[in-house]
Amino acid sequence: MRKFRKIILYDLESKPLEKEFVDKLKKFAESVKIVFAKGEYLRIVKLSDLEGVDALITRLFDYYDDSLFEKSNLKYIGAMHTDISHFNIQLLKKRRITLTNIPGYATEAVAELTISALLNISRQTHDAMNFVKEGNWGFEKFMGWELKGKTLGIIGLGRIGSRVAEIAQGLGMNIVYFSKERKPELERKGIKFLQLNDLLKQCDIVGLHCNLTNKTKNILNRTNLKLMKQDSVLLNSARMELVDLETLYELCKQKRIFVWLDELQDKKWRDKFRKLDNVYLTPDYGWMTKEAQQRVREMTLDNIKSFLEGKIKP
Repeated sequence: MRKFRKIILYDLESKPLEKEFVDKLKKFAESVKIVFAKGEYLRIVKLSDLEGVDALITRLFDYYDDSLFEKSNLKYIGAMHTDISHFNIQLLKKRRITLTNIPGYATEAVAELTISALLNISRQTHDAMNFVKEGNWGFEKFMGWELKGKTLGIIGLGRIGSRVAEIAQGLGMNIVYFSKERKPELERKGIKFLQLNDLLKQCDIVGLHCNLTNKTKNILNRTNLKLMKQDSVLLNSARMELVDLETLYELCKQKRIFVWLDELQDKKWRDKFRKLDNVYLTPDYGWMTKEAQQRVREMTLDNIKSFLEGKIKP
């Protein structure tokens, strides 16, 4: 099996990859250079970083300047995550640079977190725990509601959306969905297809689980967001660009809906939303389980090996 001349690994300074992974990575190249992201999660990749590099392995959601790929000698990019919408795919194809990702590594982790966020909203679990920790006692202010019999509408019935549906059905919920493609195998299990506007009008809970594309950007917009029922819940473990945040903020401020967001990177919006007591924010940690991170490492190494063996083409 051939080797790369030089691999550059973009890693997180706050939680670097284990030595065991790096040692395995070194078997695929004559040399490995590690660059840690400092401060913000997003960083600017410099052309000078890529001098003599033919493989880039990254844990970061960088927005790469096209000139990096036009002027570098890269042959392979291994994204240690699922979303690759921040890459110019057409340019990579033109430059014959192979890009791999690791779809499905966090399906279970994100689906379970989504359901746990819903349970937290329906029973005010976090608030009740903090209430007692602060030395208080009493149940009067924590009236909740049950999930059984409620209707969950899923936008994007891919890996994560399908798993959320499966768990929710186990809790006795009714499931409907909107997706770019019909899912006959899931419809046979009692999951009903609805057009997007009908889903938003009818559902008690809406889960957003679609990929970000040109067609799905602002799929929830100023017009259709207002179709959601009073006191309904929006769960978004996916990209924020799927939602018109201005309209979402207005609805939350008016106490129209409850919202959970796991990937609100923009600090300006985060500071606005976090002040609302019907909004629940988590720090983009849907993928943070031991099992998911083990799959990240294994799938990344498998992708590299397959490329070097000629099993993956540009």
